[in-house]
Amino acid sequence: MTTPKISSLARKKTFLERLWTFVSLNIGTKTISVVMAIVVWGIVLGSRNIEVTKEIPLELITPADIIPGNDIPDRIAFRLSGPKAFLRSVLDRKEEPIRVNLSGAKPALITYRFFSDNIRVPIGVKVLSINPAAILIKLEYLKRKEVPIHLDLQGTPPDGFRIVKTEVKPELIRIKGPESKVDGITEVLTAPIDLTHLKRSLDKEVPLDLLRYNVQLDSALPRAFIEVEPLSANFRIKNVDIRVLSRYKTRVEEKSVTVFVQGSSEDIQNLDRDQIFGLIDLTDRTKGKYIEPVKVTLPKNIGLVKVVPDHVNVTLY
Repeated sequence: MTTPKISSLARKKTFLERLWTFVSLNIGTKTISVVMAIVVWGIVLGSRNIEVTKEIPLELITPADIIPGNDIPDRIAFRLSGPKAFLRSVLDRKEEPIRVNLSGAKPALITYRFFSDNIRVPIGVKVLSINPAAILIKLEYLKRKEVPIHLDLQGTPPDGFRIVKTEVKPELIRIKGPESKVDGITEVLTAPIDLTHLKRSLDKEVPLDLLRYNVQLDSALPRAFIEVEPLSANFRIKNVDIRVLSRYKTRVEEKSVTVFVQGSSEDIQNLDRDQIFGLIDLTDRTKGKYIEPVKVTLPKNIGLVKVVPDHVNVTLY
């Protein structure tokens, strides 16, 4: 006994019945949704267009020993026009960089152009302009070189003080950058160091002014040492306590020192004695007897002239 075949007409009828059942189910809700979508879409497309600028990061991919020898913008600006609602979504969106892949390039001059398809925009939004529309990339070999450092000292110390010695360590630093830039550099300046308020010796790490050279630092930052001393003392501070840093018990023969300083009368009158003390650091010493220099801490506006006595006897036990 064979099963009768379903005719083509019957199959079409069954399909149409199922489609009608699907469409007629919650037909009111579906109709309202479609109508609202059409209304919203019409409002958006019918609204007045505005213009905005969207910036996208630019990233160059080059071989390890090849770098740009000229200034390259880090962002590309796209001028867009369209409905405000659409443009807001574009402005709020985080963009991936535009990657210019030059991984197989050699030293050369390359012109790279940008197009509207470098940015994703929804229907109804137009790209009006691109700035810059093209960039010139001068690829050069990367070069490293050691050059001397020069301290950029500006101004003079306050009245009653003088510079005794200036020094920078290390005296040479290593830089890296495009070959044409590095070859033309004979020395590098530090960032400016202001001396106009300097009343005590300075020892600090100093940045380098490398922007003007279009190169990068390829070693640790240097340290600047500027020794400042008063021309003469105008005040004396007696009975300044001595503090010893050590992991052992300590005995100091001299209980205090006298400190001769240079400063204004107002600064001396407002001086907090808790801010002044002699310090001897013996944290790395073992038990025994030592003769050590006394380092006196002072507020920045007070200049140290001398300490009496400048060395004391210390016993660690």
